[in-house]
Amino acid sequence: MKKESFCKIISPFFLILAWYAVAAIISAPLILPYPHTVLLRLSQLVRTGLFWKAFAFTFSRVIIAFLISLITGFFLGLFAADSKAFAAFLEFPLGLVRATPVIALILPALFWFTSGIVPVFVAILMCLPIVITASQKGFFHSPENLEKLFKANSRGFTGLKAFFYIRLPAAAPAFASGAESAFGISWKVVAAGEVLSLPRYAAGSLMQQAQVHLESAEVLAVTCFLVLFSWLCQFAFSKISSKNHKKTL
Repeated sequence: MKKESFCKIISPFFLILAWYAVAAIISAPLILPYPHTVLLRLSQLVRTGLFWKAFAFTFSRVIIAFLISLITGFFLGLFAADSKAFAAFLEFPLGLVRATPVIALILPALFWFTSGIVPVFVAILMCLPIVITASQKGFFHSPENLEKLFKANSRGFTGLKAFFYIRLPAAAPAFASGAESAFGISWKVVAAGEVLSLPRYAAGSLMQQAQVHLESAEVLAVTCFLVLFSWLCQFAFSKISSKNHKKTL
């Protein structure tokens, strides 16, 4: 077994041992319960329908926000790559969104939308700059891309054919990388938005309600499951993205 593989395997166990050590030192279950206490509470939660319904709604919000960001960002990035004026127009608002903390977007959104829409709206705003930049970078008229287009046009590949067979494959790696980053951020922003907006069914609402009732084991149980679930979704997305990229090469 390679040293890198061994380190990957023992890393989770090291974190759990560190958790046990810190919990033992603090010796205050209300502040930091032991891992087995959190696992026991999680085993109780997963037997309830409310738990799975909350995560189903959270997952749907992530997917909706991600797809809207992906589609909108794809076309805006394409237009920005083809038009320097449009790219200059987008520069300030995109920079403004990048510099704005998530909390500064969530709180005003609470006045504008219902509790279930707030996490989706904020996630779209936070993901759009990433997707637009990735799309613009991929479709940018670099000397290599222009040379490919020139050769394609000389062989009769014009219009949509040139776009689908030349420009789109050339832009795919940068766009896929941006999409992967946006998908990860969607989870974080949606969860944060749910904690503050408190939709009826949401993983963030479960955490907030447990925190109000001082159920620290439940807060950590929901948090750990959310982290694990989002990590698995991102891992699957990364594998699918890399597999599709290899097919286009």
